[in-house]
Amino acid sequence: MIKTVTVKEKSKKKEKVFLKKPEYPGGEKALQQFITSHLKYPEDALKEGVQGVVTVAYEVNDNGEIESARIIKGLHPSCDEEALRLVRMLQYGKAYNHGVRVKSNHKANIHFRLPQQKAVRLQVSYDSTTQQDIETTKPKEKEEYTYSIRL
Repeated sequence: MIKTVTVKEKSKKKEKVFLKKPEYPGGEKALQQFITSHLKYPEDALKEGVQGVVTVAYEVNDNGEIESARIIKGLHPSCDEEALRLVRMLQYGKAYNHGVRVKSNHKANIHFRLPQQKAVRLQVSYDSTTQQDIETTKPKEKEEYTYSIRL
């Protein structure tokens, strides 16, 4: 007797997960929020105007601890160090796999963006008098101009 399985029966089967990976508490959004809130832009990179992305690969053990973090795509030496510092601060949740020790591989893109410069609005105003006003009020002298600059 041969049993045929239709497509509908296959879709009803529940996908089994044998090994669980450690997950960051709160998910991917919380991970990005942690990185942006703890990121300290390096002074020398800020002065040089360096901006871009550093990609870090790391392993997470079954206790949620970070192991062997390394730079895959670097940007600037001080930015790379800051990215490694951030990744080493991460703490994932524990994953219980019935006594089996499991390490999972992860990647993180850490964005270094220069702070937005505020637009400087320059307003120039001057007072001018006509030639007739100068002649009636003062004898001919050097003309005088006043500038005021507001930032």
